[in-house]
Amino acid sequence: MAKVIEHIDVCKDYYIIRTDLDVKVYPGQFFMLRAWGDYPTLSRPISVYDKTDGVDFLIERRGIGTEILYNLKEGDDITLYGPYGNMFYPNVDELAMIGGGVGVAPFHFLIKEILKLKHEAKLKLYIGEREELDLENAFKDVECEIIIKKGGFITDIIDFEKDKLIYACGPEIMMRKIVEYGNAKGCKTYVSLEKRMGCGLGACLSCTCETTRGRKRSCKEGPVFKGSELIGF
Repeated sequence: MAKVIEHIDVCKDYYIIRTDLDVKVYPGQFFMLRAWGDYPTLSRPISVYDKTDGVDFLIERRGIGTEILYNLKEGDDITLYGPYGNMFYPNVDELAMIGGGVGVAPFHFLIKEILKLKHEAKLKLYIGEREELDLENAFKDVECEIIIKKGGFITDIIDFEKDKLIYACGPEIMMRKIVEYGNAKGCKTYVSLEKRMGCGLGACLSCTCETTRGRKRSCKEGPVFKGSELIGF
């Protein structure tokens, strides 16, 4: 059990919840969030947006669960199970990050962790968003080149000739194209799969995906996978 420290509205349908949970986390990991009793049945898998005094989350209002989370106020209780999953490795010299919608969430913490290790790292963040959104508001406090694509396909503006190491998170169709185009141009791609998850522990098998190493669970062996290892995701 944790407490909500602060609720911050970012833009239409997107908000940040800051909590007081003080645990070690890594960029790319997620928690199962819950602030209700028996209904909805499932907790909600949410990526770590930041680690400050506690663990912070960038969330999109898209259903009953995230609406309940949106209405939490300072001092309210929130249950956080985790952290779960593997990570985006921060020890890099140059990186292109591609986030579609709420898929931008893990990159805020990642940018901070990279710059702790490599102050001169060359970082680029592509944000794909709907016309009415301003998700870049959630990245005002980090140093990174930000390229915004409102509407359309973000793959239209990615420089696959220069962006040879790519981390991506967002809609599956977006990530499939990134892996496809990246493979064709000799890029190394890593994607964080946004699968529906029942438990986060690897028991329910609702988040499995096919890889060159057999079926893997997004919550345990993922959510971050090497793009070249995924099959028909």
